[in-house]
Amino acid sequence: MRTVSTLIQEGSKFLSSSGVDTPYLDCEIIMQHVLGVERSFIIMNHNDFVLAHKESKFWQLIKKRAKKHPVSHLIGKREFWNSDFIVSRDVLDPRPDSETIISTVLKYYINKKQRLKIADFGTGTGCLLISILSEYQYAIGIGFEKSLRAYRVACKNVKKHNLLGRAKIFPRSWTECRGLFDLVISNPPYIKRDKLKTLQAEVQKEPKVALDGGISGLDCYVSIFAILKKCLKKGGFAILEIGEDQNNIDRLIPLYGLAFQEYVYDLSGMKRCIIIKQVHG
Repeated sequence: MRTVSTLIQEGSKFLSSSGVDTPYLDCEIIMQHVLGVERSFIIMNHNDFVLAHKESKFWQLIKKRAKKHPVSHLIGKREFWNSDFIVSRDVLDPRPDSETIISTVLKYYINKKQRLKIADFGTGTGCLLISILSEYQYAIGIGFEKSLRAYRVACKNVKKHNLLGRAKIFPRSWTECRGLFDLVISNPPYIKRDKLKTLQAEVQKEPKVALDGGISGLDCYVSIFAILKKCLKKGGFAILEIGEDQNNIDRLIPLYGLAFQEYVYDLSGMKRCIIIKQVHG
């Protein structure tokens, strides 16, 4: 048997030789998962011996990571907004950049006791909707997810976060949205189709349906704008994540009877969200 520290060091060398960007961190996370412990345990007990069957499991996952499988897929979870979410290869990984949506909601809706009615278009893991509902205890939300496999993951996360009474996920496209909402959020597919093959190997392991924004990268936004006109209350806001190919998307908004509010920048200085207001009722 070998120790926790030895296995992490050996695994890190193996991942580094395979071109993994964060080999040591990935090994630590995988070891935590295999042992079922927190990081503090790894630090305090790094000289403990690892049982043979645990060591075998560790190397199985390390070899998959070397083939560029995302760590989150290997351990079945990903942290977002200080909470863990169930993930699988059927959903887009929650990313720190998307937390810009949550911080923007908090900026626009300062009163956390508001009884907001929220819609999440293309909910995926449900991380956006669930994170917002965790901040607004009187809010309710509906998520739309046309992928049946992703829908199942979102439902598991709603249950995991004890929100069955305030969140409902529908296995449908957002084009079937009915009713009026105070707030619409979405992280839609926005990568131009011809760029998909240039993405990092790890990203290419994620579902293409959650990445492919069509030839222009605007397909989903055009679809969302058309629905917002019908389902966003007067004075309500839509907060949508965008990428580098949507820099001038604000020009399209007036065509749908909506008003451009502002762009929001992420911590790296990139445009990350666009805010849209419903001015008609």
